Amino acid sequence: MLIRRARPSDYPAFAAIEAQHPGYPAWGEKGFEAEERNRNSVTLAAEIDGAAAGFINFWILRPQVQLNTLAVDKAFLRRGAASALLGKLLEYAAKNLCREVDLEVNERNAAALALYRARGFELVGKRPKFYNNTDAALLLRKTLPLKD
Repeated sequence: MLIRRARPSDYPAFAAIEAQHPGYPAWGEKGFEAEERNRNSVTLAAEIDGAAAGFINFWILRPQVQLNTLAVDKAFLRRGAASALLGKLLEYAAKNLCREVDLEVNERNAAALALYRARGFELVGKRPKFYNNTDAALLLRKTLPLKD
């Protein structure tokens, strides 16, 4: 598996991945294009056997990193793509001397919650009825140690 910076040629595949997940807050190709113009934004692709297996987007806002979106193609689930993408985000955070990583996740997204909890994220808040006026958004945070 290769984790690399996303390229504009990846955006159609990213949009197709979003479409595989009903209820996912999809950005579409235009959303990823807009992130190219944001100097704080980083979009990475997970590539398996030459195919885009997943993506992650986050903002580096020292001293925090904000995880905005993470999704994996259903054909590549359970092959470590999400974990590898999240691991690369944590590397970026450390290199940029960030102390916290924040994210929000749908309370019903058990797979994402398991991934985030396994990586040490803790619940810090909740937004009731945030998604489609039904599901709550859980606010999670991971505090990172500063390297001397």
